[in-house]
Amino acid sequence: MIIKGYKAFNNNQTNRYGKKFIEGQVYHNNHNLKFGNNGHGFHMCISLCDVFRYFNSDAMVAKVIGFGNYTRYDDEYYGYYDMYAVANLYIEKFLTREEIITEMLNRSSFEIKKFLSTFSLNDMEKNLFLEKFKNDEEITNLILYYQFGIDVYHKDNGLKKIKKRTNN
Repeated sequence: MIIKGYKAFNNNQTNRYGKKFIEGQVYHNNHNLKFGNNGHGFHMCISLCDVFRYFNSDAMVAKVIGFGNYTRYDDEYYGYYDMYAVANLYIEKFLTREEIITEMLNRSSFEIKKFLSTFSLNDMEKNLFLEKFKNDEEITNLILYYQFGIDVYHKDNGLKKIKKRTNN
């Protein structure tokens, strides 16, 4: 089976164990596959937004192709699906931050909501998302909450109240 998706790395193209990955290379794992922190195999996600559950915004992200044996993991409680540990991994292309933002601006509402809750946008990127989703109140509120630290909620009489979050 061939699985196309994304994999995140430390900002020097290494995994959590210090192994460096290079664009255009194929990597093989000979251990029994298991998903998770104590698992074996190359972890990858089908959805771009899901890699940021495990890595922060400074991570390098690559488009990858997994093949051969695999194991699949779904975390239905948190809405994360189609995550895999694969035996073989091809690093197709490392994405620039601009490419990540461009891809996410054109994803489903479900994916955008997850992305906004895990990825730290810079000011220019915040404005791109606000402009694109200015007519979508739910996404706009998520941008304000996760990216600007502003709580937006509605009172029963329909008036909108905005409050800056504090770390207290």
